[in-house]
Amino acid sequence: MIKTLLLAVIIVFSNLANAQNWDAKADFGAIGRHRASGFSIGNKGYIGLGHMNGGGPNIVYQDWWQYDPASNSWTQKADYANGVPNYAAIAFSTSTKGYIGGGTAFTSEFFCYDPVTNLWTAVSNCPTNVNDQTAFAINEKGYVIDGNLFVEYDPSTDSWTYKQSIPTSCAVWSSSFVIGGSAFLKSGNLFYEYKASQDQWIPRSNFPGSATGGAVAFSTFNKGYIVSGYAGSLALVNKEVWEFNPATNTWTQKEDFEGSARRFSVGFSINNRGYLGTGTNGINFNDFWAYDNFAETAELNPFLVSCTAFPNPATESIQFKLSDALGNETWQLQIVSTTGEIVHHSEHTGQEATFERGTLSNGTYFYQLICAGKTVATDEFQLIGL
Repeated sequence: MIKTLLLAVIIVFSNLANAQNWDAKADFGAIGRHRASGFSIGNKGYIGLGHMNGGGPNIVYQDWWQYDPASNSWTQKADYANGVPNYAAIAFSTSTKGYIGGGTAFTSEFFCYDPVTNLWTAVSNCPTNVNDQTAFAINEKGYVIDGNLFVEYDPSTDSWTYKQSIPTSCAVWSSSFVIGGSAFLKSGNLFYEYKASQDQWIPRSNFPGSATGGAVAFSTFNKGYIVSGYAGSLALVNKEVWEFNPATNTWTQKEDFEGSARRFSVGFSINNRGYLGTGTNGINFNDFWAYDNFAETAELNPFLVSCTAFPNPATESIQFKLSDALGNETWQLQIVSTTGEIVHHSEHTGQEATFERGTLSNGTYFYQLICAGKTVATDEFQLIGL
């Protein structure tokens, strides 16, 4: 599979600094709701389930929708779990499938969604009962949080394994995002990094924003984002956007979210763009937004390029092709393991480079293309076959 970073060569316009990060997209394909579930698989996003309540009856949904960024359109897919309404369910996704379980309709039952067959299939029960918590996936394995309990799901064996306990008992409506081989977890104002390769939790700089819960999270360009949420009281919703840089362990407040303040939205990332939809502030929303910090990144780094890495997965070699030459600049290719070790470094000019894996082990790696001391393209790839 050819995996393309949607980075595009930049012509820096004079008004680039005034570019807006948020872009209103086509409304979610169904009625507004909150405490829905969602994730991304490949180049598509998915949202469904959830409920709508307030002064009236509690209406619970089981519908499931696919978002295509290329056409900015929604398509209804097979209802969740053969038509079972659910909300507050836990969701994560690998590169090929998505998983949702728990919630108010189930306790430990989980279901797998296959976008190719458009089918939901029951998988092994999670050993904990989960709802209104957060989950994520790293290197094709899912991770579910229940208080301070932490469980890993391996799709290849359809099995669950307890991992290192979380240093705090996570409050409901916590948030998480993934960058490389690490996940980052916000619970209240506490913030931790989970290194999957070491099964280790590490305290990071506390979250400085006002949201104590119900915020949405996603990552783009190796930065993580926490958006909106409530502050203590469910009624005290906000529009704050906070960016976390794992390289410096620092938070930066960005311009506010351009939609309405809310809690209990769904968020995910597709090709280095963040997406946010649904949620409530007493009104149930079905709007849908994209967050793009590319203009801001490009202003800081005018060498950004589009790069294809193929084949991916690779067995013997992988070719990197830039969309455009970087002038007369020499650029470096670095291959980095999930533990941060640089396993290959070479210099190139022009638009192409080939990496021979040699005896390098099977697994997930990251490539970095560096020009003038700055990373101009980066993404992950797989080595298989040995």
